[in-house]
Amino acid sequence: MKNRRFSDRQSWADSVLESKMGAIIVGILAILFGAFFALTQIENKPIPRSAAVAYSGEFEEYDVWDNYRTIIFTDGSSYDVFPHTETQEFADTMSSLEKGTKLDILVNPNNDYVVEIMAGSREILNFEESQAALDDYDNGYIAIGVVVCFSGVFFIIYGLVSSGEKKKESEKHAKKAKRRKSGVDDNPVRRADRLVKVRILLEARVEDYEICYRRVKSVNELVINGIVYDEKKGVLEFAHNLSAVVDGHTIEAGLSDDCYSYIMFDGECLANKRRLI
Repeated sequence: MKNRRFSDRQSWADSVLESKMGAIIVGILAILFGAFFALTQIENKPIPRSAAVAYSGEFEEYDVWDNYRTIIFTDGSSYDVFPHTETQEFADTMSSLEKGTKLDILVNPNNDYVVEIMAGSREILNFEESQAALDDYDNGYIAIGVVVCFSGVFFIIYGLVSSGEKKKESEKHAKKAKRRKSGVDDNPVRRADRLVKVRILLEARVEDYEICYRRVKSVNELVINGIVYDEKKGVLEFAHNLSAVVDGHTIEAGLSDDCYSYIMFDGECLANKRRLI
């Protein structure tokens, strides 16, 4: 049952995750989304006072609902205040402002948000402070957009590189199958270094065989009874299969397309574990 479930996972991965074009499309969409996310914040960048649009009128009410803040004037005009520029002092002042109070405001024409409010000589909203508050808030969204763009680039590179790696993997197994002769064991690569620092990815024992699938620096190794029989070199890990014929038995270990480490003995899955890193 364990073996069948593992095969089902592999089949699902083959159909969903194997597509180079799928990774590239996801990457392009991520870049477009990230760029849109970052570039739309440019309109919130500070402007010089000379670029602001001025308006004067009599105050009617300060409307607050959800994430919206709107100053309404008696002539029906209305201007929005960005909620993250609103301090408690500002909110208290606006809520206690008498109707008919003459207000002089400046508006950023790029986003239509109020950046300064004066009631005669009394400053209610400071020009520099309101813009700085808005700019600081949106810098976080720009950073998110940049990260999403880089993620998209990673997906594209991953799709291209993984496609090449799969081709190399297929060629490697084709050569190995051609080289193998019925009834003849594979030659070992070398004796496993027991003193080097390693990361054990998976281990299993069956009959007289101790099987270890491990990573030494940038090399993944299939170790059987202390002997390295197959290896895969690479700084980045992609799906791969290491195999060896020992005493007529086919022993395999590797990383599946859906990120499971596995060890198989004559086609039976002895162990598998989800890989997070």
